[in-house]
Amino acid sequence: MKNFKYIEDLPNQIPIFPLRNCLLLPKGNIKLNIFEPRYLNMTEDAISNSRLIGMVQTSENEKIYNIGCVGKITHFTETKDNKYLIELNGICRYKIINYKLTDKGYNLAKVDYNKFLNDLSSEIIKIDENKFLDALKYYFEYQNIDTDWEIIRKAPLNLLIISLAQTCPFNTEEKQMLLETKDINKLALNMISLLEINSAGETTNLN
Repeated sequence: MKNFKYIEDLPNQIPIFPLRNCLLLPKGNIKLNIFEPRYLNMTEDAISNSRLIGMVQTSENEKIYNIGCVGKITHFTETKDNKYLIELNGICRYKIINYKLTDKGYNLAKVDYNKFLNDLSSEIIKIDENKFLDALKYYFEYQNIDTDWEIIRKAPLNLLIISLAQTCPFNTEEKQMLLETKDINKLALNMISLLEINSAGETTNLN
């Protein structure tokens, strides 16, 4: 399988998988159950080619957002009922220039990665870890979520921030805002704001 270490390695035409309230971030991982015929076609085509799929959210009126994240299929299983269970590793965000419907029922998009050149590099976390964990603790308490804090404190902060951004039950607009955030440190700050808003009813400007 080809590794994508540079923007130049990424194709500027990718299949896109529009899915409401489903977020994939660079260096994040998600697991998907593929069952619709058009997306089974998409998955099979991706597996036989670059293994890339562009995740992108849809709004309430099913409009496709123009910013998504391309992921690489790192693991897949075909089930007995001819469905696929796949795992995607987020590589880089992209902007959709245009897209068209293929004869197999899924959309193929022309995309541009130039606004997100830093997604392939390692970013240094400058945020106060305790500030983030404190906000997370209040959020979990408010949501009545039990967790193993010893495991959480041992997790690398950048991966913890990405994982929680993807899995916390924020709404679609909030998740899209997180996706379009400039870098990991701004993402952490916006996550703190969202955790506070969703645990204490606070209002915070996220711009």
